[in-house]
Amino acid sequence: MEKPGQAVCPYDPQHNSTAVFADNELYSGTVADFSGSDPIIYREPLQTEQYDSLSLNAPNFVSSFTQGDFVYFFFRETAVEYINCGKSVYSRVARVCKWDKGGPHRFRNRWTSFLKSRLNCSMPGDFPFYFNEIQSASNLIEGRYGHTNSKLIYGVFTTPPNSIPGSAVCAFSLQDIADTFEGNFKEQSGINSNWLPVNSAKVPDPRPGSCHNDSRTLPDLTLNFIKTHSLMDENVPAFFGQPILIRTSTMYRFTQIAVDPQIKTPGGKTYDVIFVGTDHGKIIKAVNADSADSSKKATSVVIEELDVLAKSEPIRNMEIVRTVQYGKCTLFI
Repeated sequence: MEKPGQAVCPYDPQHNSTAVFADNELYSGTVADFSGSDPIIYREPLQTEQYDSLSLNAPNFVSSFTQGDFVYFFFRETAVEYINCGKSVYSRVARVCKWDKGGPHRFRNRWTSFLKSRLNCSMPGDFPFYFNEIQSASNLIEGRYGHTNSKLIYGVFTTPPNSIPGSAVCAFSLQDIADTFEGNFKEQSGINSNWLPVNSAKVPDPRPGSCHNDSRTLPDLTLNFIKTHSLMDENVPAFFGQPILIRTSTMYRFTQIAVDPQIKTPGGKTYDVIFVGTDHGKIIKAVNADSADSSKKATSVVIEELDVLAKSEPIRNMEIVRTVQYGKCTLFI
């Protein structure tokens, strides 16, 4: 069976896109036109609002995955909440409900569950140093960190291209992501106003952005609210409270990440082994030495650094394949 590729893959390979297949449905984050000016998160026939910077503002999609009732998308985009102070790019995680059927009338082919939050990968302090631009994300990793079981996503983040060179690896828990989507919404009351949290009394019932038995029966009040309030107020915090691995003022930037999860040591502790690719053909292998004992601290230990490609060749993709029969792990580049 053939289907049109519009809104599923880009016309230009330079436009970063992502897609995931879940429950016999294809979910994509891409652009729907030749110029790249119509970004979209799409599952036939539903899509985000067209040409609406409040929904998507020049995004670069990085990855996507499905978990439970939701599909999650990771991307970076021009931050609408920062626009009064200039121009900046923020990293985001967005989600849509797999059971979303669109709304009635003019919302018929639009998501009724689309929400997004900022990912906070920064060095903590009174004046945090931010790594604002996500470049890659791992698969969903499930493991034990300290005394808790958590599901994590690892990502590589960089400073802007015209800034001081800097790269970092941060982890985010699925629970923290879910908590931000259950928190306050963010709004701008006027064109010259600051972006502020929405008073909970103004949030309609049923709550916008949740999964509903039949979204086509949602009231107009809820649908109009979600159209203009897709951004959440709280940022998703880094799981270990800070980046796991940092490189600044180097000649290279991080480009890709892959994780071999929960590798057991002879002492019985388990660690996620992180592989980071760079734009200079280098791969860095590292672990968070504190992760087996604490979910609040991060101490990076670099196991090795390998030059696998020429310095002019960036690492564009990495995939870990584990052979179950022999327990061997192979990293494909």
